[in-house]
Amino acid sequence: MSGQGLDDPLRMIRVSAAAKVVEKITGERPHVATLHRWASRGLKGVRLRTAYAGGHRRTTEKWIREFFEAVTASANGGRKPKRLDQDAASRANDELAAAGY
Repeated sequence: MSGQGLDDPLRMIRVSAAAKVVEKITGERPHVATLHRWASRGLKGVRLRTAYAGGHRRTTEKWIREFFEAVTASANGGRKPKRLDQDAASRANDELAAAGY
């Protein structure tokens, strides 16, 4: 047994069943044709990663999340959304302190 549970983000699922995963992430369930379109033609120059296994096209929750991140980056002009992490905040405070603020 592989040890992958039903909620494992690396578990391969049929693209036709991936709409439930998208709903879990976004709160909205797309039509199955949308997922096939994301896998074949893509969205904003990004295609949903899939693999052919067991006679069906499959994807994973992880690949769906990566697809959303890549589409978001593409929509933002190729930049990932900025996140102010603790290290960046600390560096900014150090720079301000060195400048006398």
